[in-house]
Amino acid sequence: MATPVLVIEANPGQHLFRSLLDFWTHREMVLAFADRNIRVKYKQAVLGFAWAAIQPVAMVLVLAVTVGRLVGGHGYAAFALAMLVPWTFLQTAVTFAAQALITDAPLIRKVYFPREVSVAGAVLAAGLDLAIGLVLFAVAGPFLGAKVSPTWMLAPFLLLVMVLLATGVGCVFAALNVYYRDFRYALPFALQLWFFASPVAYPLSVVPQRWQLPYVLVNPAAGLFDSLRRVLTQGQMPDPLLVGISAAETALVVWAGYRVFKGLEPGFADVV
Repeated sequence: MATPVLVIEANPGQHLFRSLLDFWTHREMVLAFADRNIRVKYKQAVLGFAWAAIQPVAMVLVLAVTVGRLVGGHGYAAFALAMLVPWTFLQTAVTFAAQALITDAPLIRKVYFPREVSVAGAVLAAGLDLAIGLVLFAVAGPFLGAKVSPTWMLAPFLLLVMVLLATGVGCVFAALNVYYRDFRYALPFALQLWFFASPVAYPLSVVPQRWQLPYVLVNPAAGLFDSLRRVLTQGQMPDPLLVGISAAETALVVWAGYRVFKGLEPGFADVV
């Protein structure tokens, strides 16, 4: 296997700007890749799109009878569902994005297109499961204890930041996975650690007050999950400091991930 070469541009900002313009020119391909990924994922599945709802519901039941007894109380099921829907998206998006270049290897060897199109298509395909999960929460959440509130209108903006976070992380793993297939085995373990290190099964309030800020600084998703908890289950406004930190960290992850991706891109067609 060829050794990856990281290309450092004299003016990386200008190079990335040209790359983004090229990506925008091929934006319709993102929809084509997403459509294909969705069809492949649910091909010959008897229950079809129902699996997008079955997975978070099953996890809610598991958490309700385990973790819920310790940190739960009234409304824990609504909290768990509100957190598991975006977490399932984040996990699925990063997993499929990391495999995108390997999956599309025949096309990459033969046809030119911005390689990040493949990653973006994988993330966008995971968005269908997210949409189904949100509909599920809108229907079941109030019965489980969630407070219906105008703050729900903030959820799409928070989820957009999470989509960007998934894309940035996916770019890094997709690029590295081309050269080092070990990441295929390391990624599930890394995602498990990310799950337990995020306020998904437990609220951020269980973390001691003095550690909450460092906790969010280390984990960009933490502020987003806490904000979604406030918005969807309690009808409260998100903490501006926490959501601001997560948004800033997400922007940094996207920039760094895209730069690493474009730096390793010249060797993709030869190695993949």
